[in-house]
Amino acid sequence: MRLVVLASGSSGNAALIESGGRAVLLDVGLSARETLRRVAASGAGDARIEAILLTHEHVDHVRGARVLARRLGIPVMATAGTLRAAAACLSDVPETIAVGRRDRFSVAGMKVTSFATAHDAAESAGFAFESRRGHRVAVATDTGVVTPEVADALAGAHAIGLESNHDLRMLDAGPYPPFLKRRIAGERGHLSNDDAAAALAALAWAGLAHVFALHLSEQNNTPDAARVALARSLNGGGTALETVGRNEIMGCSL
Repeated sequence: MRLVVLASGSSGNAALIESGGRAVLLDVGLSARETLRRVAASGAGDARIEAILLTHEHVDHVRGARVLARRLGIPVMATAGTLRAAAACLSDVPETIAVGRRDRFSVAGMKVTSFATAHDAAESAGFAFESRRGHRVAVATDTGVVTPEVADALAGAHAIGLESNHDLRMLDAGPYPPFLKRRIAGERGHLSNDDAAAALAALAWAGLAHVFALHLSEQNNTPDAARVALARSLNGGGTALETVGRNEIMGCSL
């Protein structure tokens, strides 16, 4: 099983989850062409992409979904609220499939569990994936808080992609107007380094092999600040920790 983060940040988000040569794309916030270029560059170009899953309708998560779904002839899956909110961007895709925020379903040979996230979107969700061999990958980004539901979905994962958007002190001292600072730091905004670290401390276990810090703000965070905050939660264990910049491709195999 592989998790490949193709892009992460306000300019675009996309990840590929693959098991046994079959794969899904989690968000397509890049152009279709750039998404496929990054898939190939990651070494996963031989994977058969069978569906696109969308976490929510914001453009940095759906920009290339329509063109890529048409090019590959694959369905777009998301909550009903996300599909309604993104309808103009998905008007002629081959198929749309609505999933609930607490559903369990199968796609590309993997068991998938959806869970509600806390974001200023219509009906945002995160997803956890399980291979036939029992490996689990879970991704939670664009969420203002880690609710008990999110924590339950991430628990027991062997690889986690977790938002670590901003350093609270940098955000407070930064150039953003007050209303935007409140939005980012709010319960339907983005996860801070400190909140991500607190969540990760409760999620760390012997089988957690990889953690990817996602959606880092270029204005209100640094890779070092995120890494230091999250590393404390891992207590020097054997978990590999990576911070993913917007132009970086990073992944792991389980």
